Amino acid sequence: MDKNINIDHKLIEYIFTHTSNLHPIQKELIKYNESLGHIKRLQISILQANFLQFLIKSKNINNCLEVGTFTGYSTLSMALSLKKNGKIFTIDKDKEKNIIAKSFFKKAKVSNKIKAEVSNANDALIKLIKNKKKYDLILIDADKENYISYFDKSLKLLNKSGLLVVDNILWKGEVINVNSNDKLTQKIKRFNLHVKKSKINKYILPIGDGFYICWK
Repeated sequence: MDKNINIDHKLIEYIFTHTSNLHPIQKELIKYNESLGHIKRLQISILQANFLQFLIKSKNINNCLEVGTFTGYSTLSMALSLKKNGKIFTIDKDKEKNIIAKSFFKKAKVSNKIKAEVSNANDALIKLIKNKKKYDLILIDADKENYISYFDKSLKLLNKSGLLVVDNILWKGEVINVNSNDKLTQKIKRFNLHVKKSKINKYILPIGDGFYICWK
């Protein structure tokens, strides 16, 4: 039987004191999100963001696409790890949150690396496909109802050596609850089955609310 430890904030602090600490604007954005109440859950976990930074640095990723910006914590974290010429294109339909995200990008002096667009994600992805865009890393962390559509479109935008990362695929453990009738839980389960049946390579990393990591 595998053994997993419970990772709380004290352990996270220990991890960062023995690796690399958070950027001051990352800390400021986390504090801001904490003030938002229930919707703060839309932010990826600190360790998930740290893992994305690891991927960017270790694989020399230069071009990222993000579906779902929220207030910009994941975007900011990735931008901080990109080289000077690195770019992120991030999409979200929430205009108000987009303005907030851009304010933090400006504070961290990474605005030059980020293009944040307010639009329907499916429409934006179709446009990118038509323009034959390709990305080294794609992160999907938006409305779960459209996960299958986002995933299928993102595969067409992924470089041969690229990584496609999808958040919330363990859904607080509810994916194994056979008695759950929650609509979003059912959609996540259908999405996970869709990825399982796809020919792409895949791995589930159980950090935060679960990352599906896929590659060609």
